[in-house]
Amino acid sequence: MNLNSETLGPIRRILAVGGVALAGSIALTGCGILEDAASDSATDNEVSEEQVDAVADAKVGDCLPEEMISADPSIFAVECSDPTAFWTITAFEADPGLTANTDGSSLTDPQPVFDMCGETVGAQVPGATWTDWSMIYDQTTYTVDYIFCVESNGVPSSLGTNPVVPAAGDCFNSMAAEYQYGTLPCDSPDVDSTVVDVVEVDPAEWMGADANAEALAADCSGDYTAYLPAVDQFGRTAAVYCLA
Repeated sequence: MNLNSETLGPIRRILAVGGVALAGSIALTGCGILEDAASDSATDNEVSEEQVDAVADAKVGDCLPEEMISADPSIFAVECSDPTAFWTITAFEADPGLTANTDGSSLTDPQPVFDMCGETVGAQVPGATWTDWSMIYDQTTYTVDYIFCVESNGVPSSLGTNPVVPAAGDCFNSMAAEYQYGTLPCDSPDVDSTVVDVVEVDPAEWMGADANAEALAADCSGDYTAYLPAVDQFGRTAAVYCLA
């Protein structure tokens, strides 16, 4: 339940940025279909006082569950041998002097995320292991208390996908509301897309490249019937998939 911050002090919550659904589109040649999946609710992201205290002891190498917040209100990180461990913390900073934007979806300026986690954090780079970032911030002032970067430790997601961005020859479910596109066995009943070819985008041109997806898809080879710009949480397109 939501507690009144006026009587109990500021509520802090975790921002599971990976929970923001992919804003991509699948298009048959010459026609686009935009789809938006629902984002996580605020109540799922609230951090207990005990967890806020536990975050202070977090460090690089610790593991987190897929949702980036433990179901146990007294702990933050989980043992890396725990079956729920999905992410490994690769960078961590307390009191970074940053401000969350007013809807809690990101920072007012995402550049510190790239500086801390690397320019490819969260990007849909074919063949890359999933990476992401998150933060804990004050819902009243939007001051960021902690920010951290994570990388998948390789276990399948809750939907059974391999946490690796699809590359040529891979299969996936384009409709799955996950952190990123992940691969599935091509004989899985959940598969709706097979990657025939990939047109990778120069990193300098990632921002807004989805608007040029049809032109980029002209470089697709093989017998493809649709194309998909792989747009990440920052609006960057690292690749256009040529799909069967």
